[in-house]
Amino acid sequence: MMEEKEIIALLRHKRHDWMNQIQLLQGYASLGKQDRLLQQMEEVKEEAEEERKLLNSDADHFSLWLITFNWIHKTYRLKYFLTQQIDLSRHDQQLIAYATRMLEIMDDHIEKDELYECKLTIYVGAQETVGLSWEWEGPFHTSEALIEKLNNEGFIATIFERKELSVEMTME
Repeated sequence: MMEEKEIIALLRHKRHDWMNQIQLLQGYASLGKQDRLLQQMEEVKEEAEEERKLLNSDADHFSLWLITFNWIHKTYRLKYFLTQQIDLSRHDQQLIAYATRMLEIMDDHIEKDELYECKLTIYVGAQETVGLSWEWEGPFHTSEALIEKLNNEGFIATIFERKELSVEMTME
């Protein structure tokens, strides 16, 4: 259970994010950049829709972990997408454990002054398995060792040109 101070901090971060979005919209509107304004409005709408699907997934801990991810991790930036409404409740703690372990492994193979961006897609796979596809962009050193370590821990990982890391995880 979150304490009041944690809830207030969460609300402050969320408010800050929404104010940034509103300022962008106001800026595009005042500059008469109708195309950028409409594009930004669509992005805000899509982000809100993904957050709705995540919050309705019944994985309270994992949802909170994803929503707060960009506030906590300074080296990583994450956008998440759910291909459909998914019940993640029975995988809640396991999802956090696997995702945290993936980051721990990655931490040993990244450049400390770089920003790593990720697109996470959460989907339902064959036989109703839950799949997570992490697509990371950024420079990775000792990429062969990174891939070996991830694969040895049960992930399915590939790397392209030492700067695009793909990590797949599935749960039954």
